[in-house]
Amino acid sequence: MKKRIDLFPVSYYKGTVQDNEKLKEIILPIVEKTVDKCKTPEGWLTTNIKTSFENEKISNELANCQDLKCQYFNVIKGFFDDKFRLEIDDIWYNSYTNGEYQEAHNHCGDALAPTHFACVHFLSYNPKIHSPLAFIDPMDTLRHLSINMKSEGYEDRHLPQVKEGSVVMFPAYLKHEVKSYPPTPDEPRITVSFNITVTEYAGLDDDYDYDDDDEN
Repeated sequence: MKKRIDLFPVSYYKGTVQDNEKLKEIILPIVEKTVDKCKTPEGWLTTNIKTSFENEKISNELANCQDLKCQYFNVIKGFFDDKFRLEIDDIWYNSYTNGEYQEAHNHCGDALAPTHFACVHFLSYNPKIHSPLAFIDPMDTLRHLSINMKSEGYEDRHLPQVKEGSVVMFPAYLKHEVKSYPPTPDEPRITVSFNITVTEYAGLDDDYDYDDDDEN
């Protein structure tokens, strides 16, 4: 008898900020006064996306906002137990109004400054008109090359069900993208992204769960 075993599946986490309207009051004025100064970072394939990714001044303004960081930490600390110590490394906004898109990418960083998790906060988001975030199966290429790994109904993209105020956290290595969609000049799609580094892990569990079927 054949059976499929999902080995080491990728998990992502979803929560909601406590007061999204308050965060709008903080972030939207920053976006409005700086968005025209933002340019597409060098090396990105996307065109005309308005992002503060490489703007250190804007990133510092967001990072220094205690109400913002407090709400974000209140969400993400629920994804971890007390053994973990966390740090927000970077924070930036992305604004989509004219059919912009974001190509598939990850947030791995480099060996000297690794990123463990990436987060996206859907600050201004209407699922009826805005393009969703899409996660890409990290084993997609291998699945297409292997007959044995193909399965009925397989999809290489996963679209998390989110709404305005949602925050999703996922492994930094997981590729994700935002597809182009019709312009929405009167209702911009605005997200805030930030990276999480685990700075300390106090304790290691030696208790593992084993699948008894694997022993035979």
